[in-house]
Amino acid sequence: LTSQCQQCALPLLTQGNRRNILCHECQKETPPFRRCVAAFHYQDPISKLITTIKTNPHAPELLQLSGLLATTIADRYETNELPQIIIPLPLHWRKLTHRGFNQSYSIARSLCQKLPGTELRNDICYRHTYSPPQHLQGKHQRLRFMRNAFAVDKRIDGQSVAIVDDVVTTKATAIAAASSLIKAGAKSVDIWCIART
Repeated sequence: LTSQCQQCALPLLTQGNRRNILCHECQKETPPFRRCVAAFHYQDPISKLITTIKTNPHAPELLQLSGLLATTIADRYETNELPQIIIPLPLHWRKLTHRGFNQSYSIARSLCQKLPGTELRNDICYRHTYSPPQHLQGKHQRLRFMRNAFAVDKRIDGQSVAIVDDVVTTKATAIAAASSLIKAGAKSVDIWCIART
């Protein structure tokens, strides 16, 4: 990606590699997360590679894409401190049972191995409501289904957290998960994803 919103990583049509710009939505209403870091814009061939990692838990593309995301994260934080806790975006138990694995967990595990000082935690946040597949919904439907979709089992007072997902589309899921973690005491929440639509 060359130009993107500094807050939500939405790809922007601007000239050059400008860093301190916000999209219209983030100017209008600041999301609960501090920043979103995306390694790629969601388009071919990245979209096809992401489809592969959603369907094959042993896809070699997962390690390659996770490695590129780790490099992007290290570049974006530069001298800023990385979040201490990495949380893979949780799937509802029905979806996890059907799919058999959570690709966000696999990405997060790979990132923890590459980013020193981070801890993978899969026991803090969970998804307690089920909704139809996101790609079948419009933005307003996603926002409605995501409202209060996540719950947090443990207090994380004063901790910096990163939520890991494969793709951020409308921000609805990221907003809902970040909001639940802020309510549980997180000092800040960042979103890390392979691609942003």
